[in-house]
This record gives sequence, C-alpha cells and structure tokens, in this order.
Amino acid sequence: MKRFSSCLACLLVLSFCDTVEAQMNTSPFELTEIFRIGDEEGGDSIFIETHLYTQIAVNSVNQLFVGGWRVSPVMSFSDEGRFVGYVGAKGKGPGEFENSRSVVVGPGDSIYVFDSELERLLVYEPQTLQFAYSRNTVEAVSNISSPSELLGVTDQGYLFEFRTPYRPPGNKLGVEPYGPRLNVINLLDRKGTMVKKSVAKLPAGERLVQTSQSSDESSIAVRDLPFGRDPFFVFNNSNVYAGWNDVIDIAVISEKGEPVRTIRIAHEASPVTRRDIEGIVKDATRRVRRWVLESESIPETKPAYDALVVDDQGRLWIREYPDTEAEFAKWLIVNSNGELVGAMELPENLLLKEIKAGRAYASVYSETYGPYIVVYAITE
Repeated sequence: MKRFSSCLACLLVLSFCDTVEAQMNTSPFELTEIFRIGDEEGGDSIFIETHLYTQIAVNSVNQLFVGGWRVSPVMSFSDEGRFVGYVGAKGKGPGEFENSRSVVVGPGDSIYVFDSELERLLVYEPQTLQFAYSRNTVEAVSNISSPSELLGVTDQGYLFEFRTPYRPPGNKLGVEPYGPRLNVINLLDRKGTMVKKSVAKLPAGERLVQTSQSSDESSIAVRDLPFGRDPFFVFNNSNVYAGWNDVIDIAVISEKGEPVRTIRIAHEASPVTRRDIEGIVKDATRRVRRWVLESESIPETKPAYDALVVDDQGRLWIREYPDTEAEFAKWLIVNSNGELVGAMELPENLLLKEIKAGRAYASVYSETYGPYIVVYAITE
C-alpha cells in the first residue's frame, strides 16, 4: 500500500487585490492507496485506454465512471473498485457514442457523456445506467467555433468549452490558419440555446502550424508546441476556474460570468534548454524533428504548471511543470481562501483527475503495461 505525504512550503499568495501570507498547516496531507483498476502487472484484466485524456467522474456514493478521448463505452466501478457495467455503447445510434471526450456527473447523479466529434450530449440514468435522452446539436457561438468539451452541468444548463478548429488555407469558413484563437466557456440551456456567452475565455493553446497550398488543394498540419502555453478550465462548487499556464494566476468566476476572486502564486520560470527540446523529439520522425528544431516559436521558459484540479472543498491542486526526465512532480495545494496549505511530491507519471469526498482519483502510466487508475484516501 503506497502513501504520499505533503511537504509544506511558504509562498506568497495573492487573493483578489489583497496580499495573503500562506498559512502553515501542522497537519500535512497524506494519500493512502485504496485500490487500483486496470493494473495489468497486478493481474487486473480491465483495459484502460488512455492516460493524459482519461476522464474520471464520481457520484455521491463514490461510484466512478471512466472514459476519455476515443473511448467508448464508459466503464462504471463501485466504491471498492469492482466493475459494475458499461454506460452507453460504441456507435452512432440512440444511446451510443464514438468518443467520451467528457464524462460528468450532474445533479441527481445523472451521467452526462459528450461526444465532441458527433457534437452529441447523452444522458444516462443514475441507478440503472440506462440511456435517458440526448441532444444531437448545440448552438455554436459563430460559424467557426464548436463545442469541444462539457465542463459541467448546472441548474441553468450546460457549460461547454468552445474552440476554433484549425483548417487549411482558403477554407470556406474563412478561418485563418495562423490567426489568434480563443477558447471560450459558454452556458447553454437544456435545449442547446445560448444563455450566457463568454462566461470565461482564454487564448487557445500554442501550437506549431504548417500549411501548404497548390492550385487544386491545400493542407494543414498541427502539433503541440514544445513548452507552449495552454488554457485550463475547471468547473466545481458552482464556479469556473480559468488559468493560462504562463504563470499561476487562476481566475474564479461564477457560472453567470461574474468575477469571484483571483488566486496568484509566485513562480520562478525555468529556462528551456536544447537538451529539453531534444528530449521532446527524440522519438519523432525526421520530418517532425526538423520541423520542431527549426521552429522559432519555442518559448524560452517552461510553463508554470501542467495540471489543475479543484476538489469539493474548493481547494486547488496545481501541478508545477516537471523538469525533463524528473521522477517526481510537485503539486501545490491552495485552499478556497487563496492560502497555500501544502505541497506534495507525486510520481511524474501520475495525474490527479478528480478529488471528492476524501478521495483522490488518479491516472498512472506504466511504460511496460500502459495506463491504469489508482484511488487514494486523503487524510490531513
């Protein structure tokens, strides 16, 4: 049974317009493993398909639902890790989806699955896991943006993240391949009609873009920019948490778009070295390797963080961007008042996904066996 304990740090945290000295906590956090799901090394035959894009949602009785990018159907497990059944099925018919890009437990423990490719939102009964109904389309902000992720479900409707897809030069929608982009959170009602535009918005993630155009066709290639900045959005406790990871600066916004507070944590940027860049492309094809190494867009410093989770107590769990080839990464724990209450070193191959009711749910990647899920009890 593995345990992880927090180390306490004293950083300067600014909440809204006030400067707050982080409070020292005499009762450090500790994670104690309860069970695993999909650990092939331990003899578990459950197959977890993805790590970075794993979606974990938890209901009021600690039943968990696991999906993710290109994952169908969603798997359900009891509070002890026992397989319960499937939610939905693979396909395009009623109650079916190809891609569980978002898995959300909403009011009354109903399960919501959003297929971003089909732009279909499906809802399942909390007790039987049977299909209840779906919404095949949602209203776009404009003719060039589309919903990419379901952030949360409220009494008013659905919070969706909208993004502008990359399209080749000369596309009919007039989308500029190299133009600026925004990721926007919009509130839609149960019918898919816009209720509130731009609850929150941030610049889109930085990408490397290559285009080509001839007399009869055009093409575009897009890949992540090494050490590029990205937007982070989380919905919990009736608030949207929005941050651009150049610095640790998290805006807390109500579901109606009203500012609540801002949490800032002092951060010293780490420089990007040639060795760091080489490590990114060491397994890439020759074409991609040349593309990346010749790019002038790679930042001089690394992002401040690469993961953000908000628990049901309103605490923020922020993973500082790990060093290249580091075995561990530091998670900062900030309470709802903007005070730093702890810092925890966790394995670099572990990503916290959901923290609720005294439990932490994580995706772990094994180089030998692939991804699996670990559930921890949290004590203070």
